[in-house]
Amino acid sequence: MADIRGFRSVRYNFEDVCCDPEELLAPPYDVITGDILDELYEEHPRNVVRLILNRAQDRDTGENNRYTRARRNLFDWLAEGVLTIDDERGLYVHYQDFDDDQGHEFTRRGFLGVVRLSDYEENVVLPHERTLNGPKEDRLELMKSVDANLSPVFLLYDDPDGEVDDLLADQINVDEPLVDIATEPNDVRGRLWPVFDEETEAKLNEIFQDKKLLIADGHHRYETALEYRDFRRRAAEEPVNEDAPYEFMMAYFVNMRDPGLQIFPTHRILRGLQKFDAPRLWAMLQDSSFFQIEPLSDRMTDQPDTLVEHLRDAGDECPSFMMLGQELEQPLLVRFVGELGASFFDDDTGEQVRKLDTTILHEAIFDNMLGIDKEAQAENDFLKYTRDLDEAVGAAESGDGQLVVLMNPTPIEHVVDVCNAGEKMPQKSTYFYPKVMSGLAINLL
Repeated sequence: MADIRGFRSVRYNFEDVCCDPEELLAPPYDVITGDILDELYEEHPRNVVRLILNRAQDRDTGENNRYTRARRNLFDWLAEGVLTIDDERGLYVHYQDFDDDQGHEFTRRGFLGVVRLSDYEENVVLPHERTLNGPKEDRLELMKSVDANLSPVFLLYDDPDGEVDDLLADQINVDEPLVDIATEPNDVRGRLWPVFDEETEAKLNEIFQDKKLLIADGHHRYETALEYRDFRRRAAEEPVNEDAPYEFMMAYFVNMRDPGLQIFPTHRILRGLQKFDAPRLWAMLQDSSFFQIEPLSDRMTDQPDTLVEHLRDAGDECPSFMMLGQELEQPLLVRFVGELGASFFDDDTGEQVRKLDTTILHEAIFDNMLGIDKEAQAENDFLKYTRDLDEAVGAAESGDGQLVVLMNPTPIEHVVDVCNAGEKMPQKSTYFYPKVMSGLAINLL
């Protein structure tokens, strides 16, 4: 089903650029806040952030703006030799070494290539999250300007025997990566090896013929690439070439059975609600037949890891989350003990999605009890999301968050079930860690 190929990568010419590789790379655009953007701009004048998220300026015009500057930077850097294009088509093995929040060490193995774009209805590439129009409009304008994939989409495939990783491992010297970097703030080590071998590419594509692909991260990027493909088809002067570069998209592929594939939780911070009443919420939960609540010692807020341990144990039995807040006075462990047919679920919420703690939280608590409907949740006016446990607990203690909800990570099995059922999770249900850095490879279209 999936058509995976190598590509001629545009890469930084690290040897001739007078700086450390770490100064040129950046996280994906959607996790770059204003402060991080400023830091990346200061890192180096050739940092890839000037391509993926160029800063808007007061003097911007139709001819000179963040999108046109990104294009000029891309092709100026190519002309200057800051960026170089590989002479032949290749796949790029990429390993990431990292620690989780408990200090356990992992290595996630994957590779960069291009995949033929297919509409979701073709049942080859499957999504698991809903997307918003605003980010797609921004990314489409950028793609039309630069005519390139600046960052990969993150795709999962099922390979029980590890054939793909074994095939690629035979083609690399683990001790001699082309790129070997450690990125801040969490000291994730990234290594990259090119594989220029047509026979290996052919064998890999054969393995993928019967496989589906699941989008782990980059739903907006993938759907933008579909729109860009259709735009290029309409603009083409010749009959559509099914092997044209814009029929494909750069992607990072990982076996969903890889031990290094880790999903971290994303915690919720609720703030700015005019009529938030914590005691009333407590009473509603206590009176509800859908939930079982367990107050914990208020001293546990000084021991976030202990809170997480209680939450994890509860989550092994049933969907659970932990509520914190100054008005709650003490942490509240909330277990869902209702049925999948519970009345608070929206009629269009599928069976697999109903099993998720994020769905139960958003539909039963946020929407049904607190009156924050789906539209308000999507706009993020009252919700902030964070992966940082200390930030979440700190928001509860300081009062910056009226209500903080600590979450368990979503198991990969649930992601697969949702994808295969054709359903969509609530926003920020998954956080695949670590992110794939932008700047390792660029795919011209």
